[in-house]
Amino acid sequence: MEREAITMLVASNIEAAMAKRGTNAAEVARKAGLNPTAVYDILKGKSRNPRLDTLYKIATQGLGVPFSSLFFEPEDHDLDNEIMEAIRCLPVSERSRILAVARAFSLDV
Repeated sequence: MEREAITMLVASNIEAAMAKRGTNAAEVARKAGLNPTAVYDILKGKSRNPRLDTLYKIATQGLGVPFSSLFFEPEDHDLDNEIMEAIRCLPVSERSRILAVARAFSLDV
């Protein structure tokens, strides 16, 4: 996997962990003892080569997840759970629209 893809995966995994914990980049930075700009730059892709010690602090101190979890694709089961949790948070009218879109995609497969 090339460096840019890894950086994007790390950012995506940080965002997913933040969403799962109901937190934001500023809070993660505070818990990790980092400047919020460091976290924002990673999330926005401005930091193309974040330091491993910074990522370690974000994972373990800021998010309370294993460092290694930042570097792996989410498992299908985890992805299903995240999708379901996100849908549960939506108003019923929005859930109906998402169901219609999902059904349309399944017809194309």
